[in-house]
Amino acid sequence: MPRRHRGGAVPRGGGEIGSTLRIYLVRHAEAVDRVPGMPDAARYLSARGRVTFRELSGRFRETGAVPARILTSPFVRAVQTAEILSESIRYDGEVVVAPQLSPGFDVEGLISLLEICPGEQEIALVGHEPDMGGALTRLLSLPRGFTMRKGSIAALDLPDAGNRLRAGFAWLLSGDRRIEDPSLLVP
Repeated sequence: MPRRHRGGAVPRGGGEIGSTLRIYLVRHAEAVDRVPGMPDAARYLSARGRVTFRELSGRFRETGAVPARILTSPFVRAVQTAEILSESIRYDGEVVVAPQLSPGFDVEGLISLLEICPGEQEIALVGHEPDMGGALTRLLSLPRGFTMRKGSIAALDLPDAGNRLRAGFAWLLSGDRRIEDPSLLVP
């Protein structure tokens, strides 16, 4: 079971500085429907969401991805998604709860969050829509908004220095598809 760090400050990490930082934008898997009396933050993954995300995270492992950090929104469904991802890739670090990934974050906030993880080569960020799709749209300079499906993972490459608000597209895992051509993201 992965360790979990709770709290507002994300621990600093070490590592060699590379030419790019690969980030994995992960939208949480399918959650139970909203019900009266249950706060949105308490919604948890549905049985179907758990099964389908386990399958997709197995495909994620097959890409050779090795995140040095997994950061997640504090909402239950995002934490559960991060834990499934962590187990699938046999991650032995902490799943870090980052309040900055709560619904409503912006790309500048995401970049600031990455800055407190210096030297890392790969970081997975688990969050919500429309934030994850908005971040992908902005970082790739897509002509119109992109919506990430529940339980999907996008791999983007950010330059180590210079304009961190512009990324290169590596791939998107969504459902049973792997998309490697960014032109397919825009209808």
